[in-house]
Amino acid sequence: MAIETLPRLPIFEALSSHNPKSIAIVHSKSGDKFTYGSLLSDTAKLKRKLLEKGKANDLQEQRTAFFVENGYNYVVSLLSIFAAGGIAVPLHPSHPPKELHYIAKDSAPTFILTTPNSKAHQIFPPSSSSPPILSFSEHPPDEPHDVLVPVDLSPTLDPLRGALMIYTSGTTAAPKGVVSTHKNLTTQATTLVTAWEMGKDDHLLHVLPLHHVHGIVNATLAPLFAGGAVEYLFPFNAQKVWSRFADTSRKPISLFMAVPTIYSRLIDSYETLPEPTRSAGKKNVSNLRLAISGSAALPASTKQKWESLGGNLLERYGMTEIGMALSQRLPLTDRMANSVGWPLPGVEVRLVSDGVEVTEAGQEGEIQIRGNNVFREYWRKEEATKREFTEDGWFKTGDVAMRNERGAYYIKGRASVDIIKSGGEKISALEVERELLELPQVTEAAVVGLEDENWGQRVAAVLVLTLQGKNEEFDSAKMRAEMKKRIAEYKVPREIKILEAIPRNQMGKVNKKELVRKVFAGDEPLL
Repeated sequence: MAIETLPRLPIFEALSSHNPKSIAIVHSKSGDKFTYGSLLSDTAKLKRKLLEKGKANDLQEQRTAFFVENGYNYVVSLLSIFAAGGIAVPLHPSHPPKELHYIAKDSAPTFILTTPNSKAHQIFPPSSSSPPILSFSEHPPDEPHDVLVPVDLSPTLDPLRGALMIYTSGTTAAPKGVVSTHKNLTTQATTLVTAWEMGKDDHLLHVLPLHHVHGIVNATLAPLFAGGAVEYLFPFNAQKVWSRFADTSRKPISLFMAVPTIYSRLIDSYETLPEPTRSAGKKNVSNLRLAISGSAALPASTKQKWESLGGNLLERYGMTEIGMALSQRLPLTDRMANSVGWPLPGVEVRLVSDGVEVTEAGQEGEIQIRGNNVFREYWRKEEATKREFTEDGWFKTGDVAMRNERGAYYIKGRASVDIIKSGGEKISALEVERELLELPQVTEAAVVGLEDENWGQRVAAVLVLTLQGKNEEFDSAKMRAEMKKRIAEYKVPREIKILEAIPRNQMGKVNKKELVRKVFAGDEPLL
């Protein structure tokens, strides 16, 4: 039997160290399972196909886009591009063709890897302007009699080579390709394995999109480094997640990662569940080893409601360029509301205000990060890359935070959109949002700064009302009366707009500049 090869990278060394018969990937809907042995074997075979297509022994950082649904085939695609020496560029199947064409044009991939029946064949038809498509057959689930192809780890690949390019969501400019190296990804994943004590007994239910760090690094690479199992249930559906939590015939879920809007939808749907699902689902929630919230601020009310179901949430802070940098600790006494915790192992964090490092508790400053977790570059944007780093090598996140006496960090918001300057006062939009969300009349809130001739900026809010809020005809006057009881008057929104829903991306984030343009016609924010 022929022996396949994979490069000696930390991810493949980790996969090879796990029991080849242990389950690595599960498809939640079908129950199909795939072992670590199959994952290594299938990755090595697809790597060989990539190199044959590229007519090379090493892709030498050629970009390889891949258009694959969440699941085993996605993981094999990602790892095979790593193994072939290329830079993996994920294309999300649910994104509009315009966005996909932008990414394909900007990244200039050698080809697009996909499966025979995917929409990629229609979105990228054969033409001189489209990259060629390389199809691979979908892998069947493991069977007990399957004989695995032996895999040898032989050549060493430079860990400083580019491995992954994720496109950030643009607010004032087109999205940028963030290039992370193998060393970056290894650091980002293994620091979470250490901090969150991931292990081979963990079983993670994955409901996130796979074109962000949250879904790729936190919820896929980290559990695989640890030898656990990742079960894909996508797209997210609250009823299906509760049904999976309640399913006592399958291995219990021990890890769950989501954005705050997902936790809110799970909480809202809980009372609608049939009784057997409700009680069994609540029991699984209370037995989760770890439930993690991130990618957007977690309202204290959501945290409290989740706790009322017997669960506990851990918050963390990160971004595409750095992976995760801050995290609350595992002890429940270190899970303070509105805090994102402490620096993760191996990550240096500092706060800087007006060019000077902030050292005193309670003072605000921009979060700056240094370490092997920090990305290499923005693709083909040398000047943009240079602008985001200080002369001494710290990455400027653009996020403002403060530390308390224990050294825990509290995010105040993006310096560009979440710090509102009104009448000489600095106002945290996130603080105002948190207080709005504590009102029983409000279920969603986005606070923005609008240009004002007298004040510089005035505070405004976009709200989605609860049924109670609608019944009470909750308006600006009633909102201001309630909010004056909670925060200083200068922080209280001067005007509101009420919508049925606030537009968000798949990670639950709000593009506030776009929101202002659409909702407050003629009122451009001073950002």
